[in-house]
Amino acid sequence: MVAVTAGLLLLCLIGVADLQEAVDAECCAEAPADDAQVTEDTQQELDVELEEACPELSGQIIGGRPTSINRHPYQVSMVLNGNSFCGGFIISPDYVLTAAHCVQNTSPRAIRLRVGSTRRDTGGRIVRVSNVTVHPQYGRPQFDNDIAALRLARPLNFNQNIQAIRLPRRGQGVPLVRLTVTGWGLTAVGGRRIPRIMMEANVPVVPHWLCQLSYGEALTNHMFCGGHFLIGGVSSCQGDSGGPAVFRNTAFGVVSFARGCALPLSPTVFTNIASLRTWITDNTGV
Repeated sequence: MVAVTAGLLLLCLIGVADLQEAVDAECCAEAPADDAQVTEDTQQELDVELEEACPELSGQIIGGRPTSINRHPYQVSMVLNGNSFCGGFIISPDYVLTAAHCVQNTSPRAIRLRVGSTRRDTGGRIVRVSNVTVHPQYGRPQFDNDIAALRLARPLNFNQNIQAIRLPRRGQGVPLVRLTVTGWGLTAVGGRRIPRIMMEANVPVVPHWLCQLSYGEALTNHMFCGGHFLIGGVSSCQGDSGGPAVFRNTAFGVVSFARGCALPLSPTVFTNIASLRTWITDNTGV
């Protein structure tokens, strides 16, 4: 890791904070009180005991909150052998995108997708996958091109809770704003349950050059970073791999990897969808 003076990091933080102030209020609005309403008992169910999952945080609270499929109708829960294991998102009636590391060497027949539900274990509908296409250059270098396309066995019928999300143009830059990451959380150590209700977190984009101070050459041009660079405490512990990073109903990223769990100086790394747009179009028609 490249050494950086405290003064330079402070200037970086101030610059990013100024940019974040320009985000529309709608990006950070509270979730509506429909099926995302949470009683005190349900809230206890939602807790992942993040201190146990990420003891390095020393009591910091991950910056997520319960949300609803009404707000994120593109969100998909991926199920393998009856267990939720990754997220994904709808891009057309026939295709879902996810992270390559979620489905590499996995038979399409083993995967089920739950669509149209705020809960990961009930509601909505279950759909089958007919084909899995992993980016041919995935993992060269490690985690590069971390994207895969899932062709559905039958086209989806869109409704209020099942919708496709837009994708950026080829080569479009990732805006330096807060992106919304959604999912059902990561499996905690010690056998703690992950949330049953969808969570969302607002994650500030970290400039590419700044993120390279943390990840060095591991950070390629097919990636970008999100999180509070200096203090950590938000992002990957609240969202599954393969889920989307969204701004104004456009998915700019796919949750890929991170060092640790929302740690300072270790933001979450996302696959940059715009940089792989040609591959997506060639393999999905979108």
